[in-house]
Amino acid sequence: MHFRILSTLLPAALILLAGCTDEAIVDPGVDGIPVPAAYAFESRFDDGVSSVNYGGQVVRNLLINDLKIRVDGLSKAEATAINEQDLLRRYDYEDAYDLTTLTAAGTTPIVDDGYSEIATDKDLIGKLDAAPLIGWGQPADDVIRGYFQQIAANSEDAEKRGTPAVYTTDEGIDMSQMINKILLGAVVYSQGTGTYLNTILDRDNGVPSSDNPFTSMEHAWDEAFGYFGAARDYAQYSDQDLAADLLWRDSNGDGAIDLQSEYNYAFARNAAKRDQGGTGVDFTGEIFQAFLEGRTAITNQASAQEIAAQRDVIVAAWEKVIGATVVHYINDTIDDMASVTGDQLEAKNNTALNTHWAEMKGYAFALQYNPFKVITDAQLSSLHELVGDAPAYAAPGSDAAASAVDDLLEARDILQSAYGFSDANATGW
Repeated sequence: MHFRILSTLLPAALILLAGCTDEAIVDPGVDGIPVPAAYAFESRFDDGVSSVNYGGQVVRNLLINDLKIRVDGLSKAEATAINEQDLLRRYDYEDAYDLTTLTAAGTTPIVDDGYSEIATDKDLIGKLDAAPLIGWGQPADDVIRGYFQQIAANSEDAEKRGTPAVYTTDEGIDMSQMINKILLGAVVYSQGTGTYLNTILDRDNGVPSSDNPFTSMEHAWDEAFGYFGAARDYAQYSDQDLAADLLWRDSNGDGAIDLQSEYNYAFARNAAKRDQGGTGVDFTGEIFQAFLEGRTAITNQASAQEIAAQRDVIVAAWEKVIGATVVHYINDTIDDMASVTGDQLEAKNNTALNTHWAEMKGYAFALQYNPFKVITDAQLSSLHELVGDAPAYAAPGSDAAASAVDDLLEARDILQSAYGFSDANATGW
């Protein structure tokens, strides 16, 4: 196994550590490195080698992103029909498929565009949380596979193919958004918080992991960072950049974009969007700085308390990002309901309403997966009951519409109470 070193991202202040032991987390005799400005850490064991590697997490972020690109493409006029296997190949991916990513960086070339070039033996199904979705009682896998079947069947219908109807249920559920958000919760958020950050203190930090230039603890922290999905120089991106889809930068000047280090994925972008639309919040700064300080503490073999303190900042802020995103889509859904026309009521085909409701519902599902979560399962059950199982189609101004809006506002109140969001942010996101 080899690791590409991004020399321009390695701060000059990074130095090798001496005196490593095979004992526990703390070694007071080790000279420490300062907290770097970018996510770049040199190996304590191999001179001049990066100790950062999270290729598998990048592949899974890409597979999720590419599934959405593939499904959304079915609404384009030139789209052709697909079968269920076309979607399953990016859900239950195998290296033998030898697929390349659909994710692009404008006209700038990609360094490695094959999933298996980035990391081998990576799929989504193998990391999917098996717990039933709160509010629906079904495992995420059942829901996703059902949507794949329905989308494939719809793509055979010439009247649906080439329009958003190809990925929309008769009840108005945008299946493309639901697949995307359920996977972000049940794979990315679940793995990042529940698998890696939840077990970080149980991992060895004294010796290299196998023949790698990092310890098990260092690698687990990096994998959590990989799931969060930020570029290595995340602090150099403005909230406005990320909200406007300026998701990549050729940081090392090699004329190409490295999807492992120079690209920002879903949650890293969501944090910036909520910062931009909110007041008095800095989710991007909190999360990135905590990832940097926590990884530095691990490299310096600091105490468990120091490492846990940064872990706790990350899991709390990451949960708030998702909670704030649900609030944002509650507000969008309420606005969309006011613009529904008579024709759209019958067909349930207001595209904005269907999209925003699915984003709201999908991100609400994601909230269940953080073992450190502040929101309770009881609150999540109430939240899902209030937002419903499909978009509420009711004539604007009617009693039914007013009742549906009241339910959404009550759902927003649950989130505001759980996370301490200000009134300005609860109404303004």
